[in-house]
Amino acid sequence: MSAISKVYEVTEQLFQLVSQQVTKDNRDECIQQITSLLEMREQLLTQVHPPFAAEEKQLFQQIADWNEVITTKFVEIKQHIQQDMIQLKKTKSSNQQYVNPYQHVSATDGMFYDKRK
Repeated sequence: MSAISKVYEVTEQLFQLVSQQVTKDNRDECIQQITSLLEMREQLLTQVHPPFAAEEKQLFQQIADWNEVITTKFVEIKQHIQQDMIQLKKTKSSNQQYVNPYQHVSATDGMFYDKRK
């Protein structure tokens, strides 16, 4: 089996993985699988060297097409993670304000200074 065929198989697995719905519950597992597949693909890409046969060029074109979809899915996953982090920060902030409502009140607010001696 040629190196481009191996890259094709790993890219196909990666494409199928990101095509599935990634929820908050299975996100960590998906990210671990994506990371392992990317590392495997990176190692295999170092073994790919031109010139390519006609069949290998078709495989390479399919890999390039899948790679575009994979990249857009990565951006979507990243945006979901960022939204969850922002929501978590808001939740922590509102919980802290509930526990200690006077935390951010300025101490000099409403003070009177007598200028006379």
